[in-house]
Amino acid sequence: MKIESFLRAKDDIKTLFEQAPHLSYTRNDLIDIFDRYRLEWNIAAYRNYKHFLSFLEANDILHKEKLIHQSSGSVKQLWNKSHATHFQKGLTIKKDGYLSNFSAMQIHQITLQIPKTIFVSFDQYGSYNTDTIHLEQAAVDKAFSKPQRMTTEIYKSEEDSYRYTFLQKKTNSIDVGVKTIKKIRVTDLERTLIDIAVRPAYSGGVFEVLEAFKNALKDVDLNILDHYLNQLDYIYPYHQLIGFYLEKAGCNNKLLSLFLDKKTDINFYLTYNMSKTKLNEKWGIYFPMGF
Repeated sequence: MKIESFLRAKDDIKTLFEQAPHLSYTRNDLIDIFDRYRLEWNIAAYRNYKHFLSFLEANDILHKEKLIHQSSGSVKQLWNKSHATHFQKGLTIKKDGYLSNFSAMQIHQITLQIPKTIFVSFDQYGSYNTDTIHLEQAAVDKAFSKPQRMTTEIYKSEEDSYRYTFLQKKTNSIDVGVKTIKKIRVTDLERTLIDIAVRPAYSGGVFEVLEAFKNALKDVDLNILDHYLNQLDYIYPYHQLIGFYLEKAGCNNKLLSLFLDKKTDINFYLTYNMSKTKLNEKWGIYFPMGF
């Protein structure tokens, strides 16, 4: 009796995936694998990648997971090994991305929260010269009186209701402070503190951000923090904001002068759309009452 070609190659296919470092795959990943190995596996000519996907699922080599876009309803599919983590799944979808914000806070253990949302950022290079941009207080006041613009690139898993949020960041410098930790691309501690201060809505809110700064104080390198801010070259005065958070978290390091010396004439905001605020005059930061 003739044995079907996929069954004949089953052991070789299982071995390939068992030895592969990847724990999660997109459809295109698996098409590439099928095209690369089909001759070596001696797969019948009438078989195509769809048969390959079905074979992987039927033989419990990989498990298929559907992700639904929260706005458009479009579908992404992943094929995962049983021990694939949510972080690995998110980075499989966006291969040039890196974990950031709340997800990076988890990696660095500066939050006790376990959010069911994975945050993956990816950089878009956009050259701009902040020296030619003049900020005016009225424009800053107007911008921060409104709700923060939020990404719509969010997919929800049909399997466990985890959300995967993708954040595009336009920047002068690509991959500032992005490291690989245990085979996971993620922002290092200093870049994480910058990101969560800049976008608290993706980091649990300003109170959670402050707790993260407190938890990070013993390990953070203020020189690196200052260096990253200079590299990122933000239009807004985030040196003031970072200095405010550091001092509020209990930092009394003399290196706080790195941030205070760059204070501008602009009174900046802890976050968007605050109703009742107070001004910290030392740092020029408006913060919500009760903070």
